[in-house]
Amino acid sequence: MRQFSYPNSQFTTILGGASIGWKLNVYNTGTTNKASIYSDLGQTIPTANPVIADADGFLASFYWTGTVDVVLTDENDNLIDSANGIQDLVSTINAVVVAGNISLPYGAASGSGDTITATLPITSDFSDGGMFIVRANAANTGAANTPNLQVNSYASRRIKKIGGVALIANDIVSGMNMILVYDLAQDCYYLINHEATFLKRDGTAKMLGAIDMDSHKITNLTAGTANGDAVNYLQLGGDAAREFLAAGATTGNAVVNKTQFDAKTGLATDTVAGIVEKATQAETNSGTADKFPDAALIKAATWTPKAFVVFTADASTATIDSSYNVATVVRNSTGQYTVTFSNTLPSTPCVSVDVIDTSTTGGFGGSAIAYKIARCKTASTTTLTITVRSVSVDYNGIGTVLYVDTNTVSITVL
Repeated sequence: MRQFSYPNSQFTTILGGASIGWKLNVYNTGTTNKASIYSDLGQTIPTANPVIADADGFLASFYWTGTVDVVLTDENDNLIDSANGIQDLVSTINAVVVAGNISLPYGAASGSGDTITATLPITSDFSDGGMFIVRANAANTGAANTPNLQVNSYASRRIKKIGGVALIANDIVSGMNMILVYDLAQDCYYLINHEATFLKRDGTAKMLGAIDMDSHKITNLTAGTANGDAVNYLQLGGDAAREFLAAGATTGNAVVNKTQFDAKTGLATDTVAGIVEKATQAETNSGTADKFPDAALIKAATWTPKAFVVFTADASTATIDSSYNVATVVRNSTGQYTVTFSNTLPSTPCVSVDVIDTSTTGGFGGSAIAYKIARCKTASTTTLTITVRSVSVDYNGIGTVLYVDTNTVSITVL
């Protein structure tokens, strides 16, 4: 049988992994009847039989009276091992005492909780398994290599838990009757009823580590009222009528309270950050106060140019001076140009074209009156064709119209 000790026995598979879901079936000795087992030392709280190993392969502690047989199986009920005639600790101790018609040696402690002396009514040192009782007079501190007990004039020996594990602070407390057993192999005294290792229902012993509740919850928790108290479900919002206070946040990961939240969620102004409401196309067009258009509305707005370009032309090329959403301007021939947009327009545009001409030719008083006129010949969502012509009239009223290249052409696309 694998070593089986309490509390919290753990078994492993042949590969060294945790024996998750393994089952320890406990029977009344010599029968197939499940024994009555309990989760508390007083044996008032029945527990399930078989005992099931948890996710780490641990079997929870349980208690029984008398003698039982145990059968260990894996999670699929395949037999792993078994043992018969396991007697509970209390019955074992009582049997020894009754059979021998003896009482355990007893004495009162003196000294500190770490360096203990006691006088017992014995005439020789203990042999392996010798049991006795000492009434403690002080708590141990948990200091390294303590506590140590000297009985009568015999050797001083360490007090440990079964298996040789060191005691922690307050495993011994003033007034407790320490049940001690001498272990020859380690030359130490095992303390059977170490105090601080066990959880106290009356709250007199503090937790020395985190409590892993697995999938279980703490129930019937009183509402916390002080800084160090836990809060229950209702205090955290389980009841819509309840609130809890939050201090003003000072760091990036802190929760903000209502006052801080309200300060940042009011209406945005020229000087105060806040929230804004998106404007509709109609609100954008009409200029409704406190409504803000997004990029799509601005791009689609009737008052926003979809493209523009200013270019100059000579006898061979057209050169862009400034532009928006215009990829190229190509001189096709004298006074005739193709404008190509960088991005396709949403619909056929409205185009405004003008000539910026700095020449001084023509006008009244000369041989003729001359003007240059630019127009959009065709328009689509991708290109425009533009023409520039010169219109001149002589003194005889005879007019001439010619395609010409001009100093500068300005185009606005709406």
